Amino acid sequence: MSEIHALHSMFYPKTVAMVGVSPNPQGWGGTSFLIRLLDIGFPGKIYPIHPKADKIQGLKAYPNVQSVPEPLDLVMIAVSAPNVPQILEDCIEAGAKNVHIFSSGFSETGEEEGIKLERQITEIIKRGNLRVIGPNCMGLYVPDSKLAAWGVKPAGTGHLAFLSQSGGHGEILTAYAQPFGVYFSKIISFGNACGLQVADYLDYLRQDPDTRFISIYLEGIKDGDRVVPLIKEINRTKPVIIWKGGMTEAGSRAVASHTGSLAGEGRIWDGFFKQTGAIRVNSLEEIIDVVLAFMYLKPCQGRQTLLLGGGGGNSVAFADICSRQGLEIPQLSEKTREELNAFIRLAGNSTRNPLDLWMIQTDVNLYRRVMEIVMADPAIDLAIVDRLAGFGNFDDDDGVSKEEREKTLNEVNDFLSEFAKNNPYGKPLVVSMNLYGSDLLLAGTSVQRRLEFIKSGVAAYPSLESAARAMFRFVNYHKFLAKQK
Repeated sequence: MSEIHALHSMFYPKTVAMVGVSPNPQGWGGTSFLIRLLDIGFPGKIYPIHPKADKIQGLKAYPNVQSVPEPLDLVMIAVSAPNVPQILEDCIEAGAKNVHIFSSGFSETGEEEGIKLERQITEIIKRGNLRVIGPNCMGLYVPDSKLAAWGVKPAGTGHLAFLSQSGGHGEILTAYAQPFGVYFSKIISFGNACGLQVADYLDYLRQDPDTRFISIYLEGIKDGDRVVPLIKEINRTKPVIIWKGGMTEAGSRAVASHTGSLAGEGRIWDGFFKQTGAIRVNSLEEIIDVVLAFMYLKPCQGRQTLLLGGGGGNSVAFADICSRQGLEIPQLSEKTREELNAFIRLAGNSTRNPLDLWMIQTDVNLYRRVMEIVMADPAIDLAIVDRLAGFGNFDDDDGVSKEEREKTLNEVNDFLSEFAKNNPYGKPLVVSMNLYGSDLLLAGTSVQRRLEFIKSGVAAYPSLESAARAMFRFVNYHKFLAKQK
C-alpha cells in the first residue's frame, strides 16, 4: 500500500485481547477462537480476558481490557449481547480502536430488546470512534497474518478476498475453494455492520496488494452512495464478483431475520450491476467458477464458442446450454471443415460446431490436429472441451483394453493442458467434466480429473453448464472494461 491504511493493524495485529474466553477447554465462541489461534501458530501476543481466571490455555489472563499491559491492536468480543456495551466502553478507556464483536442477539432477532441493544452499541461505537466489525459475525480470516480463528485452516495464501454478511458462507468457502487451489488474501464476515461498513472494507481491499479479486455476499447495504462508485472504480483493475442474497420474497424475509438488513428491490440491483459492471453470481460455487477463469485465462471479449465433445444428443444439449447462458455457437468456416473432413471419418462423427468427435477422444495425435485447425478459425473466440472421466462399464469389441484407453485418455489430457495454456491463438480454452448414465460410477474420478486440470493451470468445471456460465461472465466483464476506455 502507498500508505498504511487505518485498518491495517486490524488485519495484521501484533496484540489481541479475547473477551469471553473460558478456562473450560470445551467452551465455544471465544474459547474456540483462542484454541484455534494457538493451534495455527498466531505469531502475536494473545491476552485472554476473564474476571476470575489466572490462566487460560497456558496464557496469563486479565480481568478486563484496561488491565492489559500494552496497547491492543484488536479486541475480540464473545460475551452475551447485554454485556457488549460495557466491553466497548472498556475498549474506549483502554484506547483500543479495532474491535470484532462475535456476539449475536441484536437487531437480527427482530425483538425490541435486541434492537435497543444495537442502537446502544452503535452510539458507543460512534462516540468512541471505534473501528468495529459486527456484531453477529465471524470476523476476520487472514492466512498471511495467521489471524484465522475459524473456517478450514489455510492451506496457503492467495489473492481472493471474500466480503460477507454471512459467517457461514465464509466458513463454507474456505472448505470449498482451497482444494481447487483458490486461496484467500482476506475473508471478512461483518454481520450486522454497526460500525465499519461495506465501503470501509472495499476501500481497504482496493489498496491491498495481496488482493487481485474481490468477491462479496450481500444481503443489504447501508452505504450505497459510497459503495456504488467504489465498486465501479475497483472493478476496472480488480474484478468484483457479487452474490446478492434475498432477491425473492421468501429470501428477503430470511434476510431480515439473519442480519436485520433490507434486501432491496430487484430492479434497483439490476441497475446496480449494469452501472458498476460487477459480476453477478448466485452461489459460492459460482464465485469460485468465475475466479478460476480470471486466474487462468487471457482476456476475451467475444462470445463465439467452439464446443468439442462426443455424441450427437450431447452436442444438441451442449449447444442449448451454451445458448441459454448467453454464448454463441458459430458455424465453422468451409476451409476449417474441409481440413477436418480430410482425416475425420464422418460416419459417427460430425465436423460441425458443436464438434461430435468420439474417434479422437483417446487419440492424442488426432486431437492435436483437430485443435490446431479449429482454434485457428477466425469465427472462434473461445473453446469449451468436454472430457471423459474414464470408461466405467462401457464395453467395446475392438480389442483395446481399458488400461490402454486410460493411458491414451491421459495423453490427450496432458496435451489439452499444455495447449490451453500456450495455444498460439491466445484463445481461452476451458474443460468441463460431465457425467453420463453409468458414468456416475466415475464421480470420484471426475473430481480427480478436474483437480488435475486445475493444478496444471487450466480452468476446469464440473459440468458444461457451469463452464458456459463462467465463460459468459468472464467475457462480459472484459466487454464492460473495453467500453470504459
